[in-house]
Amino acid sequence: MTKLKKYIVLILLGFAAICGHSQKADSVKIFRNKTTYFYDNIHSFDLPVFKKTDTILKGFQQYNPSFNNNHFTEWSGNIGRPDKSIIYEPIHKTGFDYGVHSFDDLLFTNYTQPYYQVKKPYTSIYYVSGPEKEDILQVIHSQNITNALNIGVNFRVMDSWGSYQWQACDNRQLLINTNYISGMGKYRILAAYYHNSIEIQENGGISNDSVFENQISKQTLSVPVNLQSANNQLKKSGIFVKQFYNFKKIKNDSIVRSTFNPGTISYTFQYTTEKQTYTDNNRDSRYYNTIYFDSIATHDSVYYRAFENNFAWTNGISENPLAPDALNLVFGIKQNYFEVKDTLKNFSFNQFTPYATLSFFAFGKFHLKLNGEYVIGDYNGGDFSLKGIAKFEFDREHPGKKTLTAGINYSQKQADWIYSWNYSNYFKWNNDFEKQNFLTSFIGFQYGSFNSSLTLHQINNYVYLNDKALPDWHDKMIHIVSFKMSKNINWGLLQIDNDFVYQYTPDHSIIKIPEISAMQSCYFNLHLFKKFLYLQPGFSLYYNTSYYADNYMPALRMFYTQNNKKIGDYLYTDVFVNMQIKRANIFLKYQHLNSGWKDYSFYLIPHYPQQSGALKLGIIWRFYD
Repeated sequence: MTKLKKYIVLILLGFAAICGHSQKADSVKIFRNKTTYFYDNIHSFDLPVFKKTDTILKGFQQYNPSFNNNHFTEWSGNIGRPDKSIIYEPIHKTGFDYGVHSFDDLLFTNYTQPYYQVKKPYTSIYYVSGPEKEDILQVIHSQNITNALNIGVNFRVMDSWGSYQWQACDNRQLLINTNYISGMGKYRILAAYYHNSIEIQENGGISNDSVFENQISKQTLSVPVNLQSANNQLKKSGIFVKQFYNFKKIKNDSIVRSTFNPGTISYTFQYTTEKQTYTDNNRDSRYYNTIYFDSIATHDSVYYRAFENNFAWTNGISENPLAPDALNLVFGIKQNYFEVKDTLKNFSFNQFTPYATLSFFAFGKFHLKLNGEYVIGDYNGGDFSLKGIAKFEFDREHPGKKTLTAGINYSQKQADWIYSWNYSNYFKWNNDFEKQNFLTSFIGFQYGSFNSSLTLHQINNYVYLNDKALPDWHDKMIHIVSFKMSKNINWGLLQIDNDFVYQYTPDHSIIKIPEISAMQSCYFNLHLFKKFLYLQPGFSLYYNTSYYADNYMPALRMFYTQNNKKIGDYLYTDVFVNMQIKRANIFLKYQHLNSGWKDYSFYLIPHYPQQSGALKLGIIWRFYD
């Protein structure tokens, strides 16, 4: 494994050096003379918003994709494993969805990885090392083949043995993407290929919590676990192509106004395949309630693939909040084909989803956006969603600095497919649930680094996994109120970053959430040796109140409710030093400094203890411009 990492780094560095010729500056104004990147959005028609290469140190020590400043999650304490948000946010997306999302934070897709435009080849090497053979290696290389055509490669390896028996993970992600923007931006194309391979050992959690909590055995590898031969494997790949053509007349880098506006059309094609496999060779496992077919060995697999064709038209290519007034319309239709295969049966579905969006700008301060979609076809036929967002900018000259936002989102949708049909060695069901109803209303305010929002969720006919890890249906209305606040405070050299979430629901029996979740980082910004060295020494804290957190079922790769064990009410403390020397960022972090100081109750998933105190080292080195 070590040799493989070295070979990959050497090959890509060599490639960067060979291709490191200077390139001519492009005539299109949106291009920068430096290394820039952008992300694609699902329904975006705008010319890309380019960002400069991010070299800031803030939050650099938060390397875990499942748990960082943007996530409040429950996870098993070992990187590269399933996770679940502890902040309730319904998925309003309509249409067919297989339903397993516990690996989403680990996957590369065309929407999660950046597209670059560079003047000179760009290479980034990122490496993290910790105990229990914990290693992350990520290499990104991007360069422009012509002034307007870029190609990029993004490769990541994430390995860890884990602190407890049979907890190892071996993850691989690869993404190759390209983007082209013609002169004046009349034609654009984005394309990507991605492949994700995740292999993890599943121990089902420790079998006797008291062994850990009372420190009967201080050697974590001797603590008994529930499973010792179970494995999960997920392979997900996709091809993505998105094209735009702008019919507007363009002269001298500006759009010519006319009475008739032919607008912009787009066409998106996406092909996705996914295979999930669960194996268990344990002959005498009492972990599962039922064994349907084979008590000697389990080999369950599900294969899923999807085709999507998406055609859309808009009258405006740019939504400019500084314009005195603007009315943008979008009309589109998606055609989807899905196949699901398991050991018993094959299913296929065809769906058409027309959708529309209206965006209205007034006086450079007010923005109203309305959109809706309706699904026609198999299984999800009749699903629909309606969304409206109103935004008011108090400072027209500095959009995003002082903003008031309010919105409402309503969707009616069929439960994800896995709740309706499953046929495996340990779980078997065939259900026909009524459609779920989700209503989300919110209001938010932003002023500089201060962000706050108040949200009300109302859910009816909610479908979930009950305490036996079986699909269940709740026919009463569920209400959840959440308040979120974040604020960065600067006092001279000292900076304090604060994130706070409060959630309340009258009924805790179905959706289990902690009332309070909070994260804080305190650090100094020090520029030393004539600014040759940028140093950030500090510490971070994480806390959530106690609650009956959802448990994890390896055979389903999903989380389910439980009412036997409360976890939380524990403060996690990390100390770190972030450093920047020229184009290299380095962090040294001692994770979970207070491990064992008070007690041994540090869980984020029931029966899966978090990692004890451990020293982590990470570095990212960029070569560009």
